[in-house]
Amino acid sequence: MRSAATVLITAAALIGLSAPAQAIVDGEFTESAPWSARLYQDGSDGYCTATVLGPEWILTARHCIGGNHQWGFRVGNVEHAKGTYVDAAPNGVTVHDNADLALVKLAEPVQAPAVSLGNLDSVDAGDTVTIHGWGDTGGGQQSPRLKNAKLEVTNTGAIDAYDGRAINGNRINGVCGSGDSGGPMFTADGVQVGVLSTGNNTSCQYTHVGAYRDWISSVTG
Repeated sequence: MRSAATVLITAAALIGLSAPAQAIVDGEFTESAPWSARLYQDGSDGYCTATVLGPEWILTARHCIGGNHQWGFRVGNVEHAKGTYVDAAPNGVTVHDNADLALVKLAEPVQAPAVSLGNLDSVDAGDTVTIHGWGDTGGGQQSPRLKNAKLEVTNTGAIDAYDGRAINGNRINGVCGSGDSGGPMFTADGVQVGVLSTGNNTSCQYTHVGAYRDWISSVTG
């Protein structure tokens, strides 16, 4: 992992363009994450992080998905090159108009446990939350294994890259950095409350899943 002092967030990430924005800097290796998904663009190396919502649906960041590309995922393994690979369905991407969220329908179902999504009252300022991502190890090389870190929530009414509602968290033992947008924020009881949008070397902004539960349900059914 790079030191926090060397983390750079690109202009593309800050304005929500189609480029990976975040990764885990410092923190610890994740032992198990069957809900995890690694986003691939045109079959390339891992591009962003995501989570499994159900057999046919993936949740990630809007700014990770853009342009005329073939999207795919490796699902269910902390090693980014392992896990079940599945393509996105044709025209399977749906993005939120005003928040950094994207839902991707898969071309075929996957056998992986889904995350549980939080509500607006699932997280409060002062809470300790856990974030996950495949982090930059220095020199532009991302970690081959999923990492996690703790943040302290300071604000649940922050703003994401598309002016959507977000949760701001400050570094405890690690922080988001360059390379892994779309990753989850979990509460202490394992509920996903955020999707990584933007950040710097001391704090991260995660789109507040609880504010968009109705939209998620309307897309996924």
